[in-house]
Amino acid sequence: MVMEKIEHVQEYTALITQEILDRYDGVVRVWDTPRSAIDGGQVVDKISQPTAVVVSEEEKDLYGSLPQRAKVRYGDGKEGWVLYQMIAKMGEESRTSP
Repeated sequence: MVMEKIEHVQEYTALITQEILDRYDGVVRVWDTPRSAIDGGQVVDKISQPTAVVVSEEEKDLYGSLPQRAKVRYGDGKEGWVLYQMIAKMGEESRTSP
């Protein structure tokens, strides 16, 4: 059973940086839903260049406190869901994830 806790957020700009791409073998997968392949999600795009995105929704963890996935808009009208650790909010471009 998939339990999604989706929160609409005030839109903000984030980046998929070269550092993030390098950490994940040069590609960030964009999903049609905030689910894994096991739960029925499908990859709809792959981002392989540093890209600015606009975040409009966040899927929180089971307790509703930590973002797990972000719904992003980018490019020429493309949108989908990415893992939250694969984006950096503006001003946090050099953050490192555990």
